[in-house]
Amino acid sequence: MVVELGGGPDNLPFRADVHFRSGRRCPTRTKPHVLLGLLAVLVLSLAAGCGPAPTPIPTPTLEPPPNPKATLALAVANLLSLNSAAFTLEHQIGSTELLPGLVMKKATGVVDIPDRLRLTVEAEVTAPRTFVEINVIVIGQQAYMTNLFTGQWGMVPPESLPVNFLDFGQTLASIVEAVTDPALSGVEESGGRQYQRITGLVRSEALASLVPGAAEGLEVKLELFVDREDGLLRRVVITGPVVNGDVPETVRLLSIDDVNVPVDIAPPE
Repeated sequence: MVVELGGGPDNLPFRADVHFRSGRRCPTRTKPHVLLGLLAVLVLSLAAGCGPAPTPIPTPTLEPPPNPKATLALAVANLLSLNSAAFTLEHQIGSTELLPGLVMKKATGVVDIPDRLRLTVEAEVTAPRTFVEINVIVIGQQAYMTNLFTGQWGMVPPESLPVNFLDFGQTLASIVEAVTDPALSGVEESGGRQYQRITGLVRSEALASLVPGAAEGLEVKLELFVDREDGLLRRVVITGPVVNGDVPETVRLLSIDDVNVPVDIAPPE
């Protein structure tokens, strides 16, 4: 018996000759309808194998890494538009000399741009070694500072203040603009927010408005952390000597918080 099936390779008929011997009973496993079924399965398998190739899964397009120069340019624009901010400048290693025999360890404050500042300086008298706290309030052309020994408030000329962060936004913007060879060194997550970490170099004189007594000609490494969502500069790590008396491994950390949050700065009572 001849069996002819369609749908083989190239849609040509598939022909098979099936012979049965008369007078003998076919074994169960070689019954004609079983054999025909096997042939049909074989033909269908061959047809399926000749079908179209599966559609490849497209490779997702990767987002290009941020441009560090563009990121810093946005940070500068945001700094120049600051209305207010809270900040902390602290020494992780080393200290900054404010006056002979008096070094600053930490400064914490809030600035209401352009002409109001409240600042607390944690300092150390080197001989005899004593820890002191200096409080400063600036309102326009009036400046107040607590006495180093009595803690009493008194008016002082603004130019006599050991530190002054009144032009905070402009100060930081100038530092960021002075950064050379910026490079994206990673993205960090903190407090549920992501920050681009950009490294670069700056000359020490560019930090004069931030670090009292900054020298000239020293190369300083900066790490700037910029919020990916709003483009605000939130943290700066300053590594290396900025003042001639700094130890080689000096590290300063500037943190910026409460950006553009209304503040109330009043004269001392």
